[in-house]
Amino acid sequence: MDDIVVPNKGFKRRTFPKYSLLDHTAFDDALQRQCRGAHIEDLWIPYFAVAADVDRAGQSLYLIRRGPLWKAVRASCSIPAILPPMFTDDGRMLVDGGVVDNIPLSPMKGLKSGPNLIVYFDVPPAEPHAVTYESIPGRWELLGRLLNPFAREKLPNVPGPVSVLRRCFGIHQSPALLPIEPLDLVLAPPPFPGSSFIDFDRHSDVFEAAYKWCTLQLDHLEAKHHPALEAILAVRS
Repeated sequence: MDDIVVPNKGFKRRTFPKYSLLDHTAFDDALQRQCRGAHIEDLWIPYFAVAADVDRAGQSLYLIRRGPLWKAVRASCSIPAILPPMFTDDGRMLVDGGVVDNIPLSPMKGLKSGPNLIVYFDVPPAEPHAVTYESIPGRWELLGRLLNPFAREKLPNVPGPVSVLRRCFGIHQSPALLPIEPLDLVLAPPPFPGSSFIDFDRHSDVFEAAYKWCTLQLDHLEAKHHPALEAILAVRS
């Protein structure tokens, strides 16, 4: 992640918004370099990626189990409008699987038996929006108010496109909707202060905070002899 998003600025290179808001080429180059030409079917750990086939209503959840690893990862993180979609050899147009299922436990259960570990990043509920639709300015009025520091402060507090997109990904993201069984373990880290949906520069900070939180949780569950954790550790050993 550090190589992809920090020195290569994989998620900071803006482009002319004909195909996407960001230039995908640096991101793709770094991703290919990290995947080192590996194919999914040759990996030492079973793997699948989930993408959304936006042209097939009702059948849009698309599992990728073969082919170049970098393309599978790239398809699974093709955030709509932010990055261009991925296209398959048979003509499918794929975007981030979170559009359909951001916690693909059901596909996992269809591919394997045994315990599962589900990491769930909660989207905090939003407060009611104290804004009227009519207050959103058009482009020329918006430009004028953005250039005027006094008028800029009075712009309506409307969530930006990235914030709205993040909320859309969270619509189908809830452990209450998942087929949780007794030997499935759900870990839900709390929100980490200062981190946002695509602020990947802080990934190291988020990683460290998540690691410390998870270590404490696992120690607590192990002390309680949690059956799901014991089943997962037994499979791993």
